[in-house]
Amino acid sequence: MRNAPKGSERRRELIGLQQLFARAMLFVDKPSHPRLRRAMQIGFRPDAIEALKPYVSVTIEELLSDIERGDCREPFDFIAGFARLLPARVIAKLLGLSHVDQSEFLTWSADLATFIGAGFPDEDQTQRALRSIVEMGRYFESVIRDRRYSEGEGLLGVLVNAQQSGQIKEGPELLAQCAMLLFAGHETTRHLLGTAVYWLLRHRRTWEALKSDHSLLKSAARELLRWDSPVQYTGRRANCDFSLYGMQIRRGDLVLPLIGAANRDPERYEDPDELRLDRQVGMPLSFGSGPHVCIGATLTLMEVEATIAALLRRWPDLQIAEEQDDWIASPLYRGFVSLPLWPKGIVQRPVARAAGCVSDSDLDCGLVY
Repeated sequence: MRNAPKGSERRRELIGLQQLFARAMLFVDKPSHPRLRRAMQIGFRPDAIEALKPYVSVTIEELLSDIERGDCREPFDFIAGFARLLPARVIAKLLGLSHVDQSEFLTWSADLATFIGAGFPDEDQTQRALRSIVEMGRYFESVIRDRRYSEGEGLLGVLVNAQQSGQIKEGPELLAQCAMLLFAGHETTRHLLGTAVYWLLRHRRTWEALKSDHSLLKSAARELLRWDSPVQYTGRRANCDFSLYGMQIRRGDLVLPLIGAANRDPERYEDPDELRLDRQVGMPLSFGSGPHVCIGATLTLMEVEATIAALLRRWPDLQIAEEQDDWIASPLYRGFVSLPLWPKGIVQRPVARAAGCVSDSDLDCGLVY
């Protein structure tokens, strides 16, 4: 095997990654999917999500306060300073992890997202994903072995109990669920936080509407999810032959439904290319549907609603700082690499001032516009 061609080695590496992800609830069907979903559902019950609300609120306030303590004469990056951090902390809390190296979590998540979102990952992307999935597996193995998690509360304790009762298989299957929760929950929420704030500020009338009527927050979060889905397509294998709009699909064919396009279907949505915060049409397809609907959808929407409410309260004059949009280069994910914002509007130094009328400190932190 030492003389095996490089292409063969890479195929084995890809198969190894595929085999691990194939054990995650997100990618399996009956009979494994109902079994895994039942084991995990307890961590996403309405009362469990409700219990997380105070932590989410406190974390949002802490992150926004950290931003305010920075150089407020310069714009801040909403993605790096907030959208990447909030979901990571919430996922760690949900899992019941007491000792978390957040930088490691963010690196693992980014490497896996880049690999999956690339379509045709190159060697560097594959190696990074392999390294991250191995490190993630070792981390969760050590956490479980040393019981460094909240046994009385937290989803990791639920998963360990399910493994001990035989509901989840020991080893790779248990680790695959942990990896999926960390990665899938963080990436989609991060992107939705960024695009939701971006489109509210680009469509300034919607931002102003929310400022005057916070009762629109719930429907607004769902409309922003429809308007720009964080995941643009999904994959399915046909389990039978059928015809769809004149196209013959054979059993086993790979079908890629375009979520972003479906969310703009004029047969489903009136004026689909108009952003309407009061639109009442239920949940868009961004979280999937049927047995595979996203198990963490309620948690993600709660984070988005709480974030927008806090931004409206603390920074009602929030503005985008740059005209050039910095979107990620991925056909699968829709989100930003960076999103520079002015927290209190665009700061401008006056051309002239009368002596004693405006102090140097007044020129800081958005007090002069």
